[in-house]
Amino acid sequence: MTKPDIKLKNLFHPGDGRIPPYLAGRTQEKKNFQDSVDLLMQKSPANQNMIIYGPRGNGKTALLRYLQELTLKAGRDELEILWATPSEFKDIVQLVGLIAGNNQNLIKKALNLFEHMFDNLAVSANISMASIQANLNRPKNILAFKDLLWEKAKRKPFILIIDEAHTLNPDIGHVLLNASQNVRAEQCPFFLVLAGTPNLETTLSQASASFWDKSSTFPLGRLSEKDSHKALSIPLESCQVACTEEASMEVMYRAQHYPYFIQIWGSCIANQLIKTDSREVTLETLSKVEDEAITKCSNIYIHRYDELNKMGLVPLATDIGGTFEENDNLPIPIHELEDTVRISLQKQGEPTTHEAIQENMRKLIHVGYIWRISAPNEMVKEVPLLCYEPGIPSLMKFVRGQRIPKAEMDVILERSQNQAKG
Repeated sequence: MTKPDIKLKNLFHPGDGRIPPYLAGRTQEKKNFQDSVDLLMQKSPANQNMIIYGPRGNGKTALLRYLQELTLKAGRDELEILWATPSEFKDIVQLVGLIAGNNQNLIKKALNLFEHMFDNLAVSANISMASIQANLNRPKNILAFKDLLWEKAKRKPFILIIDEAHTLNPDIGHVLLNASQNVRAEQCPFFLVLAGTPNLETTLSQASASFWDKSSTFPLGRLSEKDSHKALSIPLESCQVACTEEASMEVMYRAQHYPYFIQIWGSCIANQLIKTDSREVTLETLSKVEDEAITKCSNIYIHRYDELNKMGLVPLATDIGGTFEENDNLPIPIHELEDTVRISLQKQGEPTTHEAIQENMRKLIHVGYIWRISAPNEMVKEVPLLCYEPGIPSLMKFVRGQRIPKAEMDVILERSQNQAKG
């Protein structure tokens, strides 16, 4: 039996993409994936592709690993999952190689299907194929790729997971998305899952597959207060550790319901419990670990600030942070935040066209500074109100803290402390 201290030491894993000890929330994402797997087990295709996107640190990779592991445990040898990232296939040839794997029959089939694509073929157990001809016939590629997926899925229902899909070559995306639609229309037991940062939407639009937005799409933001509490307390409870309500609320405030920060605080707390041989997390426990946890979280702030600085977005990010701070970090309707962006760009002498405003907002979404959500509409209840919220409220405070006068920063800090106490 695993000793409690050893289990505690390896309980939380911030930032490495491993499955957290308890994957909190993401109920709809889990259900959609499982429903698709159930269809595959009946030799039917998934109804739709699944697309997951969100800022870094919100647990996309961890969620996919959790779903993959759960599926393989349940399905064992009845289906096959291939996990890949675009860094592993620079062109369609390399993707074909990954799908074919070491299956010699499938390799031969791939060679027959794609013979119009290759020169000087050199095939090994891991399939190594030479350069693509300059002028490929795209419709032929789609048909050939569809046939390859059919050959693959005839043996076992097939799930293709592509992580970091926002870096996908649009030409490969075009072939992949079209082939997926065609093969599922023919009742092939195939399921395509794409995950990436918010830039994934732009990547898929560039793939010239206009139907991609009919996929099952899941924006992955921060956790709810309830799920944030579970992400911390349930793993600790598995090690016979209790967490007081005051301590839990303080961690949630410090972590801003951001999955990566919850893992950082959980890791620091677990190490402190081991040192003191304690089985309870209190406010005193947090006081012992806060310096370490804040330092680790600050590394994210510094990295994101450097990104904003390189993109020339710090002045705009500062102004947007001020708007959210004045609104107590509550969601702000799209048109109101666009007004903030327009005024900020005008102040900097930058273009204030609609295109310029949208491009700057896309960049801020990509780095996780702001995040679009649907909020209840008090005027028309059946029509949700599109709004933006802070990606990480404390990041906005950090960015503003680099530029605003000390007196103003003291007021912000005092207000934040009062909110935490209240």
